[in-house]
Amino acid sequence: MTNWKLLLLIILAVLVFVGVAGYGDFRETFGNLSQFPISSLLGALGLAALNYALRYLRWSFYLRVLDIRVPLVLNCLVFLSGLAMSITPGKAGEFLKSYLLRDRASVPVARSAPVVVMERLTDVISVVLLAAIGLASLPLFLLLVLAAALLLCGGALVLFASRRGSRIFDLPVLRRWRTDLQASHDGLRRLAAPRVMAPAVLLGAGAWLSEGMALWLILRGLEAGIPIAQAVPIYAAATLVGAVSALPGGLIGTEGSMIALLQQSGISRAAASSGTLLVRLATLWFAVAVGLLALLWLHHFKNMAATSPDSAASSDSETGDTALPSAR
Repeated sequence: MTNWKLLLLIILAVLVFVGVAGYGDFRETFGNLSQFPISSLLGALGLAALNYALRYLRWSFYLRVLDIRVPLVLNCLVFLSGLAMSITPGKAGEFLKSYLLRDRASVPVARSAPVVVMERLTDVISVVLLAAIGLASLPLFLLLVLAAALLLCGGALVLFASRRGSRIFDLPVLRRWRTDLQASHDGLRRLAAPRVMAPAVLLGAGAWLSEGMALWLILRGLEAGIPIAQAVPIYAAATLVGAVSALPGGLIGTEGSMIALLQQSGISRAAASSGTLLVRLATLWFAVAVGLLALLWLHHFKNMAATSPDSAASSDSETGDTALPSAR
């Protein structure tokens, strides 16, 4: 990320914080934040950490399906480093993990990239399923978003799972990278199999359920509690809107829709604004902080090599480097 893009991101984040705080009235919002129980904040951070743990299990499960063996410590650091890219639009920057595996474990990008793609796909499916819990209370716009997301995910799965899906690589614009894309497509086809998708979606649903519970816990700490069966769909729907907005970290879209849905549920403006700021701190910004720490730690392991026979014997470790966009 270039310096000017980082500067714009910081400015956008500050503007969103000020806008959300101002919407709830600065005095009331900061009063809520200053009096918020530290135990509730720690509980929310713990639930966010549970989200990362479940997603790590899914990541490791996908790697095992593709016969990619990576040392445990390196694997954890690579996965956690991807959290730093949570601030990128649609988390597209998480392809960084594939480049880290290439540089630290000699795993070709084309082999591991399908894991990142399927992570995002199963995230969307999991979030849509959680949002559907509150189907009756969601506005028409969000219902359309949920339906569109499911259709797109279903279409992608059919394309990935089909052996004929590789025909798209015969298009003139893609023919140049056919070999690299074909390697990625084979991995996508294996990961899209029902026996793999079922546990992956289950882990994804558990992961995002934990962050939805973090919102519920935060609202209780603000003495503006709503049933957990209401808080989880609100968090999931707001997260999906943020992803659709394509802005870094879902900024604006997530905050705006979450505040609107919370107020629709009977929560005051000040409590909705405070709760939104706190849950974003405990989820998005906590993830970015953990990811940056992992990247710093990973710097000390840059000479670590993979112990997998497949990786060691690979003579085309650079295969697939041009098949995917840069993670920067």
